[in-house]
Amino acid sequence: MQISESQIINGISSKDRKSFAKLLSICESDPVAANRIISRLQRKDAHVVGITGSPGVGKSSIINAILSKSSNRRVGVIAVDPSSPFSGGALLGDRIRMQSHATDQNVFIRSFASRGALGGLSPSIFEVCDAFETFDMDMVLIETVGVGQSDTEVANIADTVVLLLSPDGGDEIQMMKAGIMEIADIFVVNKSDNPASISLKTKLEGIIKFGGKDIPVILANSITGDGVEDLIKALDSRFERIKADGTFATKRKKRVFFHAQSFLRRKIDTIMQSIHSEETDIEKIEKELMKKLCSK
Repeated sequence: MQISESQIINGISSKDRKSFAKLLSICESDPVAANRIISRLQRKDAHVVGITGSPGVGKSSIINAILSKSSNRRVGVIAVDPSSPFSGGALLGDRIRMQSHATDQNVFIRSFASRGALGGLSPSIFEVCDAFETFDMDMVLIETVGVGQSDTEVANIADTVVLLLSPDGGDEIQMMKAGIMEIADIFVVNKSDNPASISLKTKLEGIIKFGGKDIPVILANSITGDGVEDLIKALDSRFERIKADGTFATKRKKRVFFHAQSFLRRKIDTIMQSIHSEETDIEKIEKELMKKLCSK
């Protein structure tokens, strides 16, 4: 049964989860329609938090721990999984670690495939994030793929970036590198039951101090929940601060720019994919490409 845009809008306005799920599907398949629907809905300024870090550091587990301690607020989770370069499909396995909260009324978890997008995110991430703000969320957690030092795209959409580090993942060397370390607003040393975690935290604090910055470093254990309340307090404190000092407004203005940039990239990718790859006439390819790029 086909559902109209008006039905989706009415459903979301009355907090209907099926209508919201439909909107998220539209975000992936038709960004033009998604933006049209979102523009007709009221939006709440949610705290958008990017959770990033290397594979296996515990991103899904730390989000699950945050959900366990956030029963008094509405939280959305955008879990981005790596997709196959051949089929485009993805395992979407991050939801398994958060399954205990899948039916919570104040929680909405949705997995997305990266579909080859750079930066550890999904091509539809901007539309999806805007959509979550129409569903009266207090906080939106974005879990990136975790592709390493280049996993910095999340800073273009998140109000706050949390970088997870692990004492057993070679992260001491990673700390010395530029890139992802420079976008973090909060550092979390996960797996605090490992004796090496205290040493990693101390070294990280030294690097931050040497750089003249004031960034909190939190020792946590995503399995036991130790330190997770400290992380939530740090997130709430930062959100209050950036709302008061104008940083939030500045970030949202920049997000509009990056959203437009992402939208144009997707349009170009669609056009490129529509041109037959087996075509060998370079001039013909160029003319067809320009025709499609310049058409309305």
